[in-house]
Amino acid sequence: MELPNQIQDQFEKIDEKIENYYEKGNHNKIIELELEKWNLLPDVKENYDESFFIAKSLVDEYTQLKNNSEAKRWIDIFFLCDKERLDDGEREFVAGKSYYEFNEYQNAYEEFKIAFQKSEGRSFQDEDPKYLDLYKNPGKYIK
Repeated sequence: MELPNQIQDQFEKIDEKIENYYEKGNHNKIIELELEKWNLLPDVKENYDESFFIAKSLVDEYTQLKNNSEAKRWIDIFFLCDKERLDDGEREFVAGKSYYEFNEYQNAYEEFKIAFQKSEGRSFQDEDPKYLDLYKNPGKYIK
């Protein structure tokens, strides 16, 4: 579902700020601005296309800050966002990356397995090779 034009205009202004903070590596400010965008979404928030990108960004940013509980909370929300979107394994890959960074290798492996199947391996392209290594060699990580 697309956003009303008024909200889309507000998102564009916020996105300009996010880009500036992204270049500076200011994860806390990015989170603050992404949450501002989330709060602008009309209910049911998860039905809007933009919800997917906001939730994905929040998972990534909370993972960068090593905030496991918030990253997991947003993973759960991320899986509910924009269900009409092509299911190409991106949700599972994002979740797997987050679990990997929190050393939850079993959970990461399970997500990577689904992502690999859905994307036929494309999810792993242009990503850190450590994620594919876990998928291909789970015994190195999971004891």
